[in-house]
Amino acid sequence: MGDALVSRRVEPDGTVVIDLRGELDLSVEQALRELLVDTVNRLQPPRIVIDMLHVSFVDSTGISALLTGYKAAQANGTSLTVRRLAPFVAKQLQATSLYDRLTGATT
Repeated sequence: MGDALVSRRVEPDGTVVIDLRGELDLSVEQALRELLVDTVNRLQPPRIVIDMLHVSFVDSTGISALLTGYKAAQANGTSLTVRRLAPFVAKQLQATSLYDRLTGATT
């Protein structure tokens, strides 16, 4: 997936955990979008957790891919959340007003 590294594993309860590393930008946007939508549609897990601790950069195209995955999950009745955000990534999601939606935070 371009400059980003990804691993995907299924937990015993069926939750899919996707670990992302690197930069989520135009060079990986399409592959990330496809990975998330494929995970929702093919695996149909009850829950998807995206671990972003080691994501060093995200731009609008990376955020758009995450939002596409979120919407696909919602349409399928799957919960999708992001967790362990690096400070820069958290600030980007807050700036776009998507932080609460994608992290499941309540204000």
